[in-house]
Amino acid sequence: MQEKGELGKSIEGKEKELLDYLTELVRIPTFVPPGENYGKIVDWLIPVFEDFGFECERIEMPEDVYEERQKSAELSGERVNLLATKDFGARESVDIYTHLDVVPAGEGWSTPPFEPVIRDGKIYGRGVADSKGSVASLLTTLSVMRELNLESKYNLRVALTTDEEIGLYSGLCFLADEGLLQGDYLLCMDGDNEGICVATNGVMNWEIKVGGKSCHSSAPFLGVNAIEKAELVMRELNEWKREVESRESKAPCSPYMTEATGQKHTKPVFNVTMINGGVKENIIPPSCTLRGDRRYIPEETVEEVITEFEDFLQRVKRKHGIELELHCEPGFPPMFTHPDDKWVRRVQAAASDAFGASKSVIGVQGGLDVGYAVQRTKQPVCAFGVGNWIESNAHGADENVRIRDLKDYVRFLVRLLT
Repeated sequence: MQEKGELGKSIEGKEKELLDYLTELVRIPTFVPPGENYGKIVDWLIPVFEDFGFECERIEMPEDVYEERQKSAELSGERVNLLATKDFGARESVDIYTHLDVVPAGEGWSTPPFEPVIRDGKIYGRGVADSKGSVASLLTTLSVMRELNLESKYNLRVALTTDEEIGLYSGLCFLADEGLLQGDYLLCMDGDNEGICVATNGVMNWEIKVGGKSCHSSAPFLGVNAIEKAELVMRELNEWKREVESRESKAPCSPYMTEATGQKHTKPVFNVTMINGGVKENIIPPSCTLRGDRRYIPEETVEEVITEFEDFLQRVKRKHGIELELHCEPGFPPMFTHPDDKWVRRVQAAASDAFGASKSVIGVQGGLDVGYAVQRTKQPVCAFGVGNWIESNAHGADENVRIRDLKDYVRFLVRLLT
């Protein structure tokens, strides 16, 4: 490898190139739903990768597959993904992945969400942290490697895919099912830069329909108020929530989680996040729907989670005489790579060196589509992204990433790959 000073000079000299890449990526509004500009962003990326000597495939998920697996009427447009490969004649290969889709902009921005703004050492825009900043850093890494005549010690397969934010079946899941992830290792550039993530929770969305009987509100004794019955169910759910969240994984949690909560390991999470019921003020509501998610640790299986939920609701029905219907929609499964795996140690060493601070091996309580992929491929995987979880406000207004972190991420990729 070149001397650190020469590498640092090259990276600093490419700051404008890095920010230009990121600006162009953010300007293509790939928010989902509906996800209508996937083809546009992939078509922009293909010539860039080809200029760096990669062979590119524009891979579209068949319509019948995404209609069956993604199950959302809000989606429209082609589900286009990019696979860019380059053989360096190396003994080992790495699949490098992140997603090109972003969440909708939402309200509360002080800057235009799809026209990046640089301010106070940060760049603002939807997706700069989650996770187009990682894509821009990867492109800049390839530019640095070319300038310094650095060869990768791995053969590279770059998978830039779509619909991760849908949470059910993404482009990465499709690539895994098609056998297109073939590396010895997988680097996920999604997530944040606080630690080297080797474990995530699985995600299962759930819906409980609480039954009642409608009647005129002046004579409520003639009906059954489903909203009032739902209140009883909520109380039982809150009791059960404490039981579920008393468990813990063997995966360590991030330092900020330890500081905020006092816990040292990741835990399951149970949330009630939506409630809907009622027809009109003067009608006793015939039904009320509760929705939420159950995030389960790698030590749990989705089958166990669903069975436990069903058994719990049977007890509630018997206790309160309430009519209940449960529907579960599993999302991405958990992932786990052993913290002592050699790939984890390589990623940890490169990240700690590049960022000038020790990066712990951690787990997170969120979910990633890479969990689905590695269940198929059995690859060791690390997730390490470009943004700072606390400051970047990914998914929120004024999403941002520090320019210093973008450049340190370039330094990390150069260290890891060369």
